[in-house]
Amino acid sequence: MKSGDKHKKAAAGMPAAASEREQSAHGGDARVPTESGGRGAGLRGARMLWLLVVVLLVVVGGLLVRARQAGRPIEPAGEGTVRVPLPMGPWGSLEVVPMVIEPPDEFIFVSQQMSHPEGWVFSGYTASRLADLFNTSELADEARAWLMNQKNWEIASGHIRLQPPPEVVLNLGVAARRKIYQALALCGGNPLHENPQSYRVGGEADWFKATGLSQSTIATAKALLYPRGNAMCLSDWPLVLKLMESQEERRRFLEVTGRQTTVLLRLKLGQRSQLDKLVSYWGRGGRNKDIRPLIQSLTQVAGGVSLDVVHLLPRFVRSRIYNYPYPVEKDSKVATPNCFWSAMNFFSDRAEDELADPSQMRARLERDFFAVEQPSLLGDVILLSRQDGTLVHAAVFIAADVVWTKNGACHTQPWMFARMEDLAAAYPSDTPLVMRAYRRKDL
Repeated sequence: MKSGDKHKKAAAGMPAAASEREQSAHGGDARVPTESGGRGAGLRGARMLWLLVVVLLVVVGGLLVRARQAGRPIEPAGEGTVRVPLPMGPWGSLEVVPMVIEPPDEFIFVSQQMSHPEGWVFSGYTASRLADLFNTSELADEARAWLMNQKNWEIASGHIRLQPPPEVVLNLGVAARRKIYQALALCGGNPLHENPQSYRVGGEADWFKATGLSQSTIATAKALLYPRGNAMCLSDWPLVLKLMESQEERRRFLEVTGRQTTVLLRLKLGQRSQLDKLVSYWGRGGRNKDIRPLIQSLTQVAGGVSLDVVHLLPRFVRSRIYNYPYPVEKDSKVATPNCFWSAMNFFSDRAEDELADPSQMRARLERDFFAVEQPSLLGDVILLSRQDGTLVHAAVFIAADVVWTKNGACHTQPWMFARMEDLAAAYPSDTPLVMRAYRRKDL
């Protein structure tokens, strides 16, 4: 399940760090003798036709064969697919096709997820403070009686621990669940409440659409949802797992609750497209010569075409988009590909593993980046932090309101595109997160 990418800010100036300027391996100039006369013009025309055919085959083929451990799309493009136009900008005319993606079957470890420690830990709470929390929560009589009974409290130095029975958890009610779970999230030491499974408010139907789950499982899960920020959250999924009788149902439930909202991002090209502006925007990082032939060829296709933007992005992104990283052992020395690593290596040909470390990321950000008021160019790094400076997440601006992101270090979190409202829902907070943007000095 999702694990957070949180870390404390070192100084008031904010993080620092970025990757070195991308150095692509380019071949030398290949010079072809020109031809003259009618025969030469005919050959050039034939070659141009074949070039267009090859380009289109590459685009379509790339869509069909992309990626090793790609997740399963729940909303594939097809007739009746929703296409949403994005605001125009230097990136050109874009549209998104919303879809939901879920982790591969083989990446689900049911026994591991069922072994999550349960219970509530109220760190820093006194008995009177905890009693006040329960007294001011909208609790049913049975739940209030159990929670207020101090015989059910394990009072230790610096914290109070409770292990509510399933019937108390199941009957908390939305308002009480929201208030108590927010308190648990702020305490620390309650990972299920700090980093719940979440989905944007209003998107619950997509979360539980075409699941293959029993109606009783869906009803139980929905009854345990609570709002935080612009998201609906689920912290009690280990309890839901234990209430199921079928191992297959448990596996399917983990796949469903691991769903992420993402998009296909398409650039609409035609004879009126402004070639130089598009190449300037999408070719950042010294890649103009790599993308100009593709864009130029597609602008000449009669009637226009829509190009998957993935073909215009750095190699690092192309090889990972919509993929899930392989699971690693807890004691492995392999760098965990978290959000910092994913954002800071955006333009890299070779990933720098040390950038997974927030302190290394900050140092690189301070050295190679400068702050901008708003992200507006391909590759701008976006940092989200709490009001107290706690660093929560890093993503990369693509265009309009679309970012490249990996929401947590866990192997069940894919690299993907997300719209900003969906990114905010992945890191729900009742207090708005602070967004800062940074741009590389060398681009």
